[in-house]
Amino acid sequence: MGNNRTPKCQCLGCNNLGVEGMGVRRRGGGRAFLCEYHIRGLESYYTENNNYQGTPKAHRKTIGDEFETDYASKYARLEFMLQGYLPTRDGSINGPEFKSSIMHGKNTLKAFLPTIDALIESGDLRINYDYRNGGRPGSCGTHTHIGHLDLLNVHTMGVVRQYFRQLFQPLSDAMLAEPEKVERIFGRPFVDYAEPLNRWSSWDGHSNFINLQHDNTLEWRLPVYRNTAQYSYCVDVVEAFSDKVFAFCDGCLSRSDAENLKAAKKAAKQMVKVWEKA
Repeated sequence: MGNNRTPKCQCLGCNNLGVEGMGVRRRGGGRAFLCEYHIRGLESYYTENNNYQGTPKAHRKTIGDEFETDYASKYARLEFMLQGYLPTRDGSINGPEFKSSIMHGKNTLKAFLPTIDALIESGDLRINYDYRNGGRPGSCGTHTHIGHLDLLNVHTMGVVRQYFRQLFQPLSDAMLAEPEKVERIFGRPFVDYAEPLNRWSSWDGHSNFINLQHDNTLEWRLPVYRNTAQYSYCVDVVEAFSDKVFAFCDGCLSRSDAENLKAAKKAAKQMVKVWEKA
């Protein structure tokens, strides 16, 4: 007798076996497979992706992003999940928000960007770029997280929050003075949920362009993905900003208040210089 058994495939999302043809396989004959649930299902908005990808590098920095979409086909979802992203629900956008794993350095992230370009070109991925009037409902961002395994933690972040105004107000003012440059590098202008700092801003404001609510990453909320070249350069810029903050963190727990104030002003000037050269 012939073998009439239906081949089974292991789902990338849940590791359960599914029937080939009942889910989606990667285009081009690849081996990856998603079951019916993981083609459509989304994790909660509050679900974190705490998986690490790669091995720590000498620089000790980490990177990740929250990639908001207007639409993502089953093929787009598969490609993001193959890269270690978690598809989650966000009521402010129409498509999934893909939360990346924690990557050791930016090379892994940058290697994935041409795949994103191809998904956009094929129509499998769509991003809403409507930022009129401070950002229309459904408009998307690509929030970029930069961390440091040694220098950024709950203790040093407490000091960063204490000197929030001294560290980030000069950079905010410099960026606000060059709106075209902001759009060129970050992919969009300041919007209601990625705002420049003003007299009422506080370190725990979730809508600031720099979010300090996490204990181990700096979340740069202003970026949005346009294409490989733009976002790759944007990542370089926010990483350079972050390096100045990490330098401030180095030794901040043992310095006096006066010394930390001086160090914060120094870091702020260095971030402004990065912006001026960008």
